[in-house]
Amino acid sequence: MFLNGKIKSFSPSRGFGFIEVDGDVDDVFFHIKDLPQNNIEPKIGEALQFMIVEDQGKFKAGNIQRLNHPTETQKLGELKKKVRPSNSSVRYNEAGHKSTIITVIGVIVIAVLGFLIYGKYQSYSIEKQHKAEQLMLEQQQIVEGQRKALGELPDQVLTEQGKQNLDAELHQTNQPRSERVTQSIDKQNGRLPVSTGQFKCDGRTHCSQMRSYEEAVYFLRNCPNTQMDGNNDGEPCERQFGK
Repeated sequence: MFLNGKIKSFSPSRGFGFIEVDGDVDDVFFHIKDLPQNNIEPKIGEALQFMIVEDQGKFKAGNIQRLNHPTETQKLGELKKKVRPSNSSVRYNEAGHKSTIITVIGVIVIAVLGFLIYGKYQSYSIEKQHKAEQLMLEQQQIVEGQRKALGELPDQVLTEQGKQNLDAELHQTNQPRSERVTQSIDKQNGRLPVSTGQFKCDGRTHCSQMRSYEEAVYFLRNCPNTQMDGNNDGEPCERQFGK
């Protein structure tokens, strides 16, 4: 059993002294060689912790611990006690570590999903663009085929019924093909034929200067700088002539 006491006396020349035991009237003998860190000279009143041991039939202090001069092992133990985290701190650190891992995993999952969605969107955009280009190419091929079949056409486009009527009319007359195409388009769009010998360009450019719808049509088609088709639909002076 360990006892507590203080150094009562010490003789440096002899290397021994006596310990006053707490709660006991008898002093206990000790030798300098039994003290840890015996390079540090004991001081009167220094606190010790020790056990009573037998040495050659006599009792003395053994297993002495110098409370005022802890050993390196004692210092290390005290340091571990100071830096040792409490259970709550350990649990908090573990919870924080798990939370960090979950956050990292969540970020990775979101990044992967974003990459997949972006890839699908890119594929969809490329496919949509490819279909649009293919459709435009097919339409262009259709128009070119129609132009080859019908010859030189104006910029207007014939309807299917107009094409049939044009084919029938072309078989019944020797009139040049381009003129018959233009007349057929005018006919299907509700335009009146215009006799080019009836009118001539004389510098007039406005609807108020026209005497008839036919004259306005002639000027719009044949004369420069006319200002009679505000909405650019090919029909001049619609309000004036009720078209």
